[in-house]
Amino acid sequence: MPLDTRVEALERLVRNPSPGIREQALRIGASVLPDSRLTEYLREPADAALRNAGSEILKLRGGRSLPLVIRLLQDPDPDVALQAVLILDRLRDPRALEPLHAVLGHPDPNVLQEAIVAVGHLGDARSIPHLLPFLSSDLWVQMAAVQALGDLRSPEAVPHLADRLTDPLVGSLAAEALARVGGEPAFHALAFCWPAGGVEIDDETMLGLLAHVLEGVPRPEEIGPLPRGFREALSARLHDRSAEARTAAARCLLALGASPWDGAAIEVLAGSRPAPSLRPAALARRQDLIPALLAAAGEPRAWGLQLAAGFPEQVPAAAFLAAVREAAERLESLPHLLQALQKVSVPGLGEALLDLYLELAAGSRDLLVPALGTQGDEVRSALDARTDIDDADRLVLEALLGKPMKEVAQAILDIDPSSRPGVISRLMRIEGLVTLLPWDDWLEEAPELYSALAAEAAVRCGLAEMLPGLRARAAVMPSVPLIRALGALGDREAVPVLAACLEAAEDLRGTVLESLGRIGGPEARAVLSSAVLSLGASAEARTAFRALAACAGPGDDVLFRAAAVHPDWQVRLVAADVLGRIRSPESSIALTRLAADPVPAVSHRALAALEI
Repeated sequence: MPLDTRVEALERLVRNPSPGIREQALRIGASVLPDSRLTEYLREPADAALRNAGSEILKLRGGRSLPLVIRLLQDPDPDVALQAVLILDRLRDPRALEPLHAVLGHPDPNVLQEAIVAVGHLGDARSIPHLLPFLSSDLWVQMAAVQALGDLRSPEAVPHLADRLTDPLVGSLAAEALARVGGEPAFHALAFCWPAGGVEIDDETMLGLLAHVLEGVPRPEEIGPLPRGFREALSARLHDRSAEARTAAARCLLALGASPWDGAAIEVLAGSRPAPSLRPAALARRQDLIPALLAAAGEPRAWGLQLAAGFPEQVPAAAFLAAVREAAERLESLPHLLQALQKVSVPGLGEALLDLYLELAAGSRDLLVPALGTQGDEVRSALDARTDIDDADRLVLEALLGKPMKEVAQAILDIDPSSRPGVISRLMRIEGLVTLLPWDDWLEEAPELYSALAAEAAVRCGLAEMLPGLRARAAVMPSVPLIRALGALGDREAVPVLAACLEAAEDLRGTVLESLGRIGGPEARAVLSSAVLSLGASAEARTAFRALAACAGPGDDVLFRAAAVHPDWQVRLVAADVLGRIRSPESSIALTRLAADPVPAVSHRALAALEI
């Protein structure tokens, strides 16, 4: 397509109300439009859509846009210079630092303000001397300078921001900027003004900023001298009417280290969180609280387990064992217990783990397997000492603890047949076991018990030698696991069996279609093509089209060209995918139709395939 024609098409598409189509057009524009055309867009006074498109395309280009955008900083039109600053702000390219410094003398206040903000976003402390003069400028410029100094996150900015804390107009912005800088000097600057006052900022916000800074200090418990009465003032806020103030005060107290108010602060934090979450940052170095947290209920216990994982050598055995034994009744703490079990080892843990494993529901037991392996000797000793464990559980545990696979396989053969499928399903993941079991015999003797297990085993271990047995069973009594296994293993000899199922087993039709798509090949494609034609506009036609798309080859494009007008938009979406892969003049015509589809997902996909 000639460049002029492409440009005309792009200028239409950037006005499209569909975000997907517009985004695709912008990306194409980033590849094909020359700098001169983009500059024209930015200078277009009467067409906001084109101005915005020019800006967005330059942002999409990334570093390739830098030379042009830096030149545009000197454009005599302040609107163009402003667009250039905004683009550089988005790009965050460090090479733009000096050019942006040069713009700090721009006469237009909008350009100046945005340039100050952009300099801050680059995060280079060398900009501090360039920004300081603006702290005594007009209000809006002052605000931009304070924000930029905070964005630099440099300790060198702290004294200059601290000087502005008591300013009635920019004091609150200075406090927020200090919190972004962080570190001990920033904390002391903020703490000096609280609770003494002097900053035009509410108590909740100031406490939140103090907590944020303290949680970011590497060792807040060793921070320098606190203002007189600082902790006491924080403790009083634990009973504040504002939940935000209570929570922030609790975070500050806990971050500062041990105090008489630890218990109350933990209670406040636990009450402020509606759902279990990660350990609060304020507790990051409070390993002294592990015993109390493990003994608590609910979320504090989860925090204690997370701390135990971080400080395994400082975990008290009694408290940890009690938490392990109670985990079956408090499943919300189980993920955090599993994290701690990777690190913590205390005497008696094997017996506690065995008790927990047996108490957990079957679906949760697998989660403990890594911990059982880590504490293998202790768990094995505890298992040998127990006489109240049934044969199936004992066999599973012995296998998980390293019993030789040949012995495990023999024990499975010796166990009560009614327990055998349950044991096998629990041990299926153990490498080397599946191949030692007599699947063909079991499929013949008790197919109703072993068909699903055999299918899972064949797929999990890629056992193509099991296909004849699975195929024979599927021909007699088809089921979802069998059909999926035939598809997953790509069994082309199963295509006639699956074709018969397609006609006879309506409830399995979707699974059969998916498996045929995974198998592929001429025979499977022929069956799927026939299904596509026979299913018409039914809900199953969507599955049939997707399955055929997964294995489509030359000649199948005829069906997908016809699908360009299918009533189901998801079928049209699949058609766009396939026609994009199987290129021909006829496919391009169908894709052009799909590019005008009323469903944005379809038109977007077709446009991408056409590569306008």
